[in-house]
Amino acid sequence: MFANMTTVKGEIADLDEGATMAGEAILPWVKEFDGYKGMIVLTDGESGTAHFVTFWENEEALDRSAYGRQQVREQMAKTAGVEIESVRAYTVRVVDGLD
Repeated sequence: MFANMTTVKGEIADLDEGATMAGEAILPWVKEFDGYKGMIVLTDGESGTAHFVTFWENEEALDRSAYGRQQVREQMAKTAGVEIESVRAYTVRVVDGLD
C-alpha cells in the first residue's frame, strides 16, 4: 500500500471545521479513482496545519491519480486560502485497525 500526504498551512478562523469540510468535499471525487483505499485528515490548530493523507492500493494507482489530485489540491487550497506546504508519497509498512 502507498500513501500520499499533503500538508497545508493557513491562518483560517476554524482550521478543524475548514479541514473537515475540505475532506468531505474531496471524498466523493477521490473515491472514483481505481486503487483508492481511504483517507484521513489530521489537524494541528497550534501550528495552523492540516494533513490530508490518501491511501492507495499500489504505486501504479498513486501515479495514475497524481495529475487529478494535483488539480483538486490546488483548487481547494486557493478556495480555502491556505498554502500547500508539501506533497509527499510514502510506502505504508504497517496498518492496524483501518479495515
